[in-house]
Amino acid sequence: MRANLDSLISLRDYCLMGGYDFAYLNKPLIITEALKKGAVKRLSETLDFWVNATRYNALELHQKGYEFAIKTRLIHSYARLSIKKHYKNWDTENWGEPINSWDMMATYIGFSLVFLHSLHKLGNTFSVQEEQGLFHLWKYVGYLLGIPENLLPENKKQATEFFYMWTSIQPPADKDSVLLAHSLLNESLENPILKYKFQRRNLRYLHICCTWFLLDNDVCKRLQIPEVNNRKAFPVIKRMINKIYDKLVSRKRRIQKGNKDQMKVLTDYLNITANSNFH
Repeated sequence: MRANLDSLISLRDYCLMGGYDFAYLNKPLIITEALKKGAVKRLSETLDFWVNATRYNALELHQKGYEFAIKTRLIHSYARLSIKKHYKNWDTENWGEPINSWDMMATYIGFSLVFLHSLHKLGNTFSVQEEQGLFHLWKYVGYLLGIPENLLPENKKQATEFFYMWTSIQPPADKDSVLLAHSLLNESLENPILKYKFQRRNLRYLHICCTWFLLDNDVCKRLQIPEVNNRKAFPVIKRMINKIYDKLVSRKRRIQKGNKDQMKVLTDYLNITANSNFH
């Protein structure tokens, strides 16, 4: 919550976009036709899960975050069984089982280690206690989702080792990866939260700038992220503002404002996706 909208930028333009660079990881998304559902709906669902899993007391028994985790576990189970039953061309030898524990571990390291790295690049700082707390949070969420406990890292060192091992056997982006990446980029143009076209085009430009700033150039090129002018300006200015804001505003105030702003974005997305066009 303290990182405010930087959290959402990190999740979208670094964690999610960067995940598209791993071809095999994305095969369940392609096969379950996530592209047809559209990036607006997919972002809304991911945001709904993340926000509700990261509020105070959210993971206590039968609280909203706890229920989201169990619901997601059931969705994964259904998708796994459905893919194995109906998709005869699933390449188990190369891709592993659909939505397997190893890939899920990597995905949830995206919410901890990769997320922290992105926020740091945007000029946010964390205490040792906050860092430990984030790993503990996502270890418990991962446990609720059914990921084996021995695959859930305790700290940054373990997470780095696990993620390195996972990436060492992953092939880079393929044509499906590019399709997913561009669907995410164009979400800003499709999303009617902003009223005017020039606002949507500007938002897309800002997301492209953040993607180039946060991800390696090679990843951006593989995903065919458009090259835009002055792409470093927005992230660099944001980084400077964050460092000043961090010194001038109390931690408690930043948490309160971050919670309010994140909830506002979630409410806007939920209102939009309630429209039948995004079902």
